[in-house]
Amino acid sequence: MPSGTGRWGQNLTSPSNGFLRILHNAPLLAARIPATHTYDSRGGYSLLLTIIYGVLLIGGICLLSLGGLEVVNRLVPAERRQQHNDVAGFIYAALGVIYAVLLALVVIAVFEGFQAANETVEQEANAVAEIFWLGNRLPEPEGTHIQELCRSYAEEVVHKEWPLMEQGKAPSMTQTRGTPTGWTLIDDIRATTQDFQPRTQAEEQLYAQGLDQVQILADARRMRLVAAEEGIPGVLWMVLIFGGIAAVGFTYLFGLENTWAHRLMVLTLAAVIGLVLFTIGAMEHPFSGGARIGTGAFDLILERFETSKLSHIR
Repeated sequence: MPSGTGRWGQNLTSPSNGFLRILHNAPLLAARIPATHTYDSRGGYSLLLTIIYGVLLIGGICLLSLGGLEVVNRLVPAERRQQHNDVAGFIYAALGVIYAVLLALVVIAVFEGFQAANETVEQEANAVAEIFWLGNRLPEPEGTHIQELCRSYAEEVVHKEWPLMEQGKAPSMTQTRGTPTGWTLIDDIRATTQDFQPRTQAEEQLYAQGLDQVQILADARRMRLVAAEEGIPGVLWMVLIFGGIAAVGFTYLFGLENTWAHRLMVLTLAAVIGLVLFTIGAMEHPFSGGARIGTGAFDLILERFETSKLSHIR
């Protein structure tokens, strides 16, 4: 993946994308709210906020859809629209299929990206834990130093990087106020591991495993930071929103003798489309959206660092 681009192929750093960023963020104001995913251990209050905002958003979409239907009913009587029901039905069938396929592809892509980000977090936490346990088998003082670096890295991720990612911000790349960043800690872990001089075949295997785990850690961290900044391009959001408006608005062209049945059809269609769009917005950003990945994997290894018999830093 080229530097500065996401999985959707957009340039994340180009100034020319400023307008698209505005369009991109506009439909997410309700979805990107303080919320939590089941992986997050900080309570269900934020999850309740997500549900409330989702209900309000979908309810607003439904009210607007019904309002549009009432305006059309007043301007064009149902008897006149009934004459075109057959032709409008064929056109609407094609429109509905195209929009349904588009929605399905986007939902699948967003869900797969969310799952991939969660697996990346678990891989990163597992790599930190493996390096920590390898430190138990290294001679002193290198072993204790590596374990201290691993614990510092996990604490840096949980207490400093995660709050920034929840706000849609990127963690700092440079050391600030004497506190090393995640990249600095990884460099220190790598340097400490590379300085170790194996003397036996068992130590050589341990050395190779340590270098492999450091590389896995660096790769997983890089993928996590990229996933935190990725999102659906603004152009695609425009297509999704326009398609939803067209799909609901096209139903106004049908004429039904029973207006309440017509209202119920429009209301159901608008609610389903609104729910799908809200779901996409909530899962689009796996670390700052309405359904977000929490720090559970890192919390678990920090607890193990404090309680394990293999730890030298209790």
